[in-house]
Amino acid sequence: MLTTATYDEVELAKLPVGRIQDVLLSRMVVREEGSRMGFAPQALTQIATAVSEITRNVVQHAGRAGQVRILEITEPIRHGLKIIVHDAGTGIADVDRVLAGSSPGAGIPGSRRLMDEFAIQSSAGSGTAVTMVKWLPATV
Repeated sequence: MLTTATYDEVELAKLPVGRIQDVLLSRMVVREEGSRMGFAPQALTQIATAVSEITRNVVQHAGRAGQVRILEITEPIRHGLKIIVHDAGTGIADVDRVLAGSSPGAGIPGSRRLMDEFAIQSSAGSGTAVTMVKWLPATV
């Protein structure tokens, strides 16, 4: 679930997602931006894996191209990376079932576990939007 806090956003990249090459490019760009921001190697792997899983779902299941947006976000006490993946495809009829891991594949629930915040909006025939956030650890 995403918090309702207000924060500043700076868009770092906006990429199309329609082919498997786009999945790889999205993964590479998010890893590069996360590294630039100071995420540790383990966090970079978690972010890249979550982005890869969700963008791959667009390519394999949406039936239409989508888009990934990568944003740097800042709150008064923390700094992070926000990724929004959306498409106008077939959508997901039962989001709760998917999040519970009751349907085939573990990509969506796995991505949710890898990120600090995760939200999905979808319904059959209306496309899907996934928003994920990973926060940098607080510095002392």
